[in-house]
Parts: sequence; C-alpha cells; structure tokens
Amino acid sequence: MSRLRPFAGERLLALCAAVLAAASGGTPALAQSDPFALPPGLTAQSVAASSGPGLSEISIDGDVRTRLVELAWRDGVLTIDAAAARAAGLPVAAASGGMIPLASLQIAKWIFDPTHQRLDVQLLRKGDGDNYIDLSRPPKRDGISAPLTALRFDYDLTGTLARGRTDAAGLVAAALVRGNVALTSGFQVATSPAPGTGKLLRLDTQLQILLPRRGLTATAGDFFSAGGQSQRALRLGGLQIASDYSLRPDLITTPLPSFTGQVAVPTGIDLINGDQRYKLGDIQPGEFTVRNVPANSGRGEVAVIVRDALGREVIQSTKFYVSRNLLARNLSEFAVNAGFVRRRYGLRGEDYGPLTGSAFYRRGISSRLTVEGTAEWTSGLVNAGARGDVVLGGLALATLEARYSRDSVGKTSGTLLNLGLESSGRRISGRIGAILPSSGYRDVASKLGDPLPPKQFVGQLNFDLGHMNQIQLSASRQERRFDPRFPAFERKSDLLNASFRTRISRSIDVFSSFGYRRGQTSAFTGFAGLSIQLGGGRNFQGSASGGTGAPLSGSSTLSKHDIEGNSVGYAFERTYGPTTRTSGSVAYRSPYGRIEGQAERVGGNFGFRANARGSLLIAGGGVFARNQTGGSYALVRTGTIAGVTVMRENRPAGVTARGGLLLVENIPAQVPISFDIDPDKLPVDALARDTRKRIIVPRGAVGLVALDVVRFIPRQIRLIGPNGQPVAPGTLIKALPSGEQTMAGFDGVVDFNAGGGDRSLAVAGEDGAQCVAEIDRAQLDAATSPDDLPRFECRAAMPGVLAQDTAGERATSGAMLAGRNRR
Repeated sequence: MSRLRPFAGERLLALCAAVLAAASGGTPALAQSDPFALPPGLTAQSVAASSGPGLSEISIDGDVRTRLVELAWRDGVLTIDAAAARAAGLPVAAASGGMIPLASLQIAKWIFDPTHQRLDVQLLRKGDGDNYIDLSRPPKRDGISAPLTALRFDYDLTGTLARGRTDAAGLVAAALVRGNVALTSGFQVATSPAPGTGKLLRLDTQLQILLPRRGLTATAGDFFSAGGQSQRALRLGGLQIASDYSLRPDLITTPLPSFTGQVAVPTGIDLINGDQRYKLGDIQPGEFTVRNVPANSGRGEVAVIVRDALGREVIQSTKFYVSRNLLARNLSEFAVNAGFVRRRYGLRGEDYGPLTGSAFYRRGISSRLTVEGTAEWTSGLVNAGARGDVVLGGLALATLEARYSRDSVGKTSGTLLNLGLESSGRRISGRIGAILPSSGYRDVASKLGDPLPPKQFVGQLNFDLGHMNQIQLSASRQERRFDPRFPAFERKSDLLNASFRTRISRSIDVFSSFGYRRGQTSAFTGFAGLSIQLGGGRNFQGSASGGTGAPLSGSSTLSKHDIEGNSVGYAFERTYGPTTRTSGSVAYRSPYGRIEGQAERVGGNFGFRANARGSLLIAGGGVFARNQTGGSYALVRTGTIAGVTVMRENRPAGVTARGGLLLVENIPAQVPISFDIDPDKLPVDALARDTRKRIIVPRGAVGLVALDVVRFIPRQIRLIGPNGQPVAPGTLIKALPSGEQTMAGFDGVVDFNAGGGDRSLAVAGEDGAQCVAEIDRAQLDAATSPDDLPRFECRAAMPGVLAQDTAGERATSGAMLAGRNRR
C-alpha cells in the first residue's frame, strides 16, 4: 500500500509548474491573480537541492512503527529528528535534540528505502532473542498425572544356621501411597533379638506430603533433621518442612558457567569446553549471553569462538569454579524441624526424649557467593550461626562460618569457627580446613547425649596423572575436650595416609594405601590389592594387609554380580591370616525378587545363610512382585487385553499379562515419560484406539497409563430403521457407550465390533430425531451364515438420548473420545 509523502510530492509538483510557467511565458500580473501561484524564484535546481526525504516510515527489527519520523539529508549524511527517534524506540541520548546523524546512534545497521520511503533499523542485541543461549534445556513438563492408590511392602529377610542354631531376622516396610502423599512405617523382626528388645520393633513411621511445584516436602512423624552443613543431624519425632529440589528436575540449583560477550557483525558461535568444540548457532550484532554451560565440579575454563568484521576467528574465554556448596543466584532453600529426639534407635521403638527445634536458610547471592543462617534450640540451650561460601577468582572456594551457643543450665557460652579452602581440578586438587570450638561451646546434639564437637584440622592433596593413575595424600588431627560422659575417648589423635591407584591395562587395576596413626598408641598400616576384569561381568580381586601389631592377612575373591541382563550371580572368597575363612554364595535375580544362598567355613565351623529381598505391590486391582528399586512405578493398562507389547520411550518395557496389566519399575520421579504400543506386535484380535500417553509419576508412587485397546471381533449386521426399511447408505452410526463411529452400507449393512463391549447403536436423523438399536448378544452369536445377517431394529428415541448415553463415557475419558472422533 502506498503512502502520501508530502515533501516528495510537493517538489515534483513545483518542478512541473516551474517548467510549464517558463514555457508559457507567463506574466507577473497573471501570477498575482493566480491563487495557486508558486513562490518567486522557484526553479528545478532549487527543488533538487531540497533537504528531503521528510516524513518517513520506520521499521525496527522488522516491526513497523505506527508513527512517522522526520528524516533529512545534511551534507550527504542522513539525519533524524531526535524526539521522533526516541519515541520510535531508538537509543537516543537524553541530551540530544533537533536533527542528529543516524551514524551517531548505537545501532547495528540502517537502510533507507527511497522507493517505499522507509527506514529499516536493526538494533544491537542485548543478550536477548537469538543472542540468549541457555544450555540447561529443562525437560518439558507436558505429562499428565494419573495417580493410583497403592500398598507396597518391601522386605529383606535373612535366615542363618550356625553351630546348630537357627535364627531369622529381617526388615519390613509398608507404604500406603497415592500421588504426592505417602504413609510409611518400617519394622525390624528377629527370632533372637538383643536383650531388652522385642521380636517386632518399630523403626520409623511418617506421613509425607510432596509439593513438587514449590520444591517442598512436609513430614509428620519420624525423620532426620535437615540443616546446614555444620549442624549435626538428629533423629526426631515431630514435624518438618524443608526444601527438596529433587522434586524439580527442571531446576538448575548449582551455579554453572555463563559467558557474556560482544560481536560487531552477524556470526556463528562455537563453544569450547573440556577440549571439545560444539556449535551453538548464529547470533546478531550486539551483546550475547551463554548460560548454564555443563561442567564438572571444580575449576575450569570455557571459551567461545566468534568472527570479527574481517571474518577472523576470535576466542573469548572466562574461568569458573563449580561447587555443590553454592546455590544458583536468587535461589533459596530452607528447613524447619520441631520434635522430640529419639533415643536408643534400633533398641526401643517408643523412646522419645526432650523437645528440640532447628532451622536453616541458604540463599545464592550471586554465582560466586552463597550465604547461610542456622539456629537450633532445646531446653536450656540456644545455638545460632552464619556461614558464607565464596569463589575466589575462579580458582578456589573459601568457607567461613561462625557459631555461638549459650547454655543457661551450665551457665556457659562458647563459639565455633569453621574455616575451609578447597580447589579441585582435572590434575591437582586440594583442601584444607579447621573446626575450632571453644571450651564452652555446645550444640543440641551434645546437649542431648552425643559427644562434644572436637577440634579438627584436615588437609588433602590429590593428583590425577592420567590413564587412571591417581595419588592421594591426607593428614588430619583431632583434639577432644574431656567429657565425663565418655571418659574412654582418646583426647588427641593424628592420622597420615597415602594411597595410590593405577591401571596397568584395560582390565587390570592395582591399588595400595599406607597410613600412620598416633594417639594413645602409634601404628603403621599397609594395604595393597589387585583387581582384574575377566569379562562377562566377572571380577577377580586379591589383597593383602598388615601393620604394627597386626599379622599379615590376605583375601582373594572371584565374583559375578547379579544385575540387569545377568540374572545369576556368585562369589567365592578365601581369607588368609590368623583366622581362615572360606565362603561361597549364589544369587538369583528374577523380575519378581532376589534370593541368595551362602555357605562359609570359619575356623572349622560351618554356617549357612539364606536371604530373600523384594517388594510386593497392590495397585489397580492387581498384585505384583518386584525387585526393590526405591523408585516410582507405572501401571500400564491395555483394557483387558493380554499379550500387548508396551514401549517406554521407544524401547520395549514388557508385555501385558492377564487382565491387560503391566507394572513398569524404575520410573524417574517427576520426569515426563512416554508410553505407547508396538503396532507390529499387537495381537490379531486386538484394536488399539488410543496408543500413546505421556505421564509424570511422583516419587515412590504408582501412576496409571491407560492405553485404549479393545478386543476386535468384527461382525456384520443389518440395521432396520423406524420405518421398517434398512437405513440409508452413508448414514452415520455411533456405537454406545464407546462412542466409536461407523457408516451404514447398502441394504443397511453395518460393521459392528462384537468384542468391544458396546451394547447399542444410535442413529441421528437430519431433522434431529434419533433412534437406538439394542444389540442382543445371543442373536448376534447365533448368526451362522454370511448371507443370513442378524437384523436389529432401530427404535425411535427422544432427542438427547444419544448425548445422555455417552455422558458417562465422556466423563471418564473425554480426551480419548475426542481423539477418536477427530480420526
């Protein structure tokens, strides 16, 4: 569409008028009497010298603005009105006014199109659009949640026979789960329990609610207190609410390397990370940002390669340090714990002590600094502290923590100082640290029965020489204050240790460790071993150890682990030394659980052990036996059709059993997983109408995957209308209650699926009238000849009957029906 351009049109009109006036020899008298007279002295040369181009359209990054801008040529330079440019969104300095050169603006480029009277401008990017590259790639949260109520029993049972005595013991845990809510309880059973302990002992009971969107977990019952890195955890019975970012797999919680740079021309961008080069794409002139570059913990360097205006490659690099002690910028985590401390856990099931409470809060201030505040309380004691973890120049991580305690009962107070410095790299890593409590310092754990916090000094140095050659050197000192509750504790001890590991070949590793310990007594220790991979999952390992006051001993083991793909495992072990031990074990892992048998001979005595480990799951009307995994489950239901091959993320997951059920284990929690059907292995008498589902299963829960598969038994029938004549060819017919649609053929012949569970056929007329034919199964099965089709009469029904008959089906599987109707 053309636009009126006043200045250009005025010049053209003036030029034409001047030429005509000169040719006609007009007189001044006539000019004065002409209401459209041109200004005196107007010539073609004066018009050509006009500043132009005047009011023009402007487009910024392809977006055409509604307001025009004033343009003018000044001494061969295109200028723009500053106010109009500012209103259009161009970067104009606040102090600028009047007509300013376009070349003075900080923009990528501009082009003036005189044909269309338009100014096209491309702005410099500011780390947005194509110039913003995020490599975290969080998974799509596009799955549906269809939780089932499930009851799960985990068991680990062991029976022993030794010296003519038979014993049995085990751990049993029960969990009632639905979606993000779980009620669990664990028990210990033993035929010969410890003195004062019953044969059945309760361990932990808790009700837990997961809040995935907020990354929170709420717990009522027994739990470990959550706190800062220097807070000692306690077993409590009470209430807890805490951050749990394992519920948010899409969230990057640790600061990862990021990079910001500038380019003057459009260019491609490549990334160099860990001696590998990756192409990231193309960027536009201006600022660019690359975020969340995958990196291992420790120090490193990342670089990007771009091209300058002359086409030369330019490398821009930055150093970084990655640590799990840091939180991503503006990310916070916290925990609040309140309850009664558990005492003599594993010996008593109902022994709860004093009330206590604790809390902590951490926040990532930047990618290089994380701060933390903690506090804890019990009757007579208050303890609080602050901590900071900061990256030093991309080379190391420094930790500084200070704590203060006040014991109102003992009338004492004290402080604790925690200092640390670590630097981890590909070749050399090191760490030093010190924990310095004062004589009056107490924490809740020591107040409620644990030893006093000791003074500690640690140092460690690691060398990675490549080709699996590693050396580790470490030294530590521990100094304890005298505690009358633990008079036998060693007051002071020093420990030095050196270890070495090397790979001789692809299948042979050699490792050794030597140490010196000085305390109330001094001793040297040494250990050396050899590991050989024999292929097929088999491994041989031999080792020898000795030291001051300890005789030389050794062992040799030949083993094969029972893992996925290897259902049978075994181990044969021989120990040499003051006591000789010979043992052998065989394990079998099936899809339903794991069993193991072991026999051993120690000092002339024989012993035998049997173990069974697995899980029983009741969900969706079925009972399933499985291996213990600790993960989530998906119950796939293919109607009632057995023998259907189910695919998980395009890989076989199993075949549905009787009743059309298949329980799939090891489902990653809170991660969308796709299930579908292998069409090439579908049973011949089955019809798949809705074959793909994408679900999200909460942690430890069971999710339903309902794939619409029905039995397919085709039958031809003849449908008679209310007028006594076969329904007309092409009439649309709907089977109820499935909602499947079909079309009548000649002579009212209709294809009907006798295995799909439908009970009637409905027909809607052009005038809105409806008729319904009830399908008599006995009459349908009685048909013996293709020429003798069973006849069913379609009786008139009130309008709306069709919608009412299918309402229940739509309520349970509306999305499925919609998909069928579209097809």
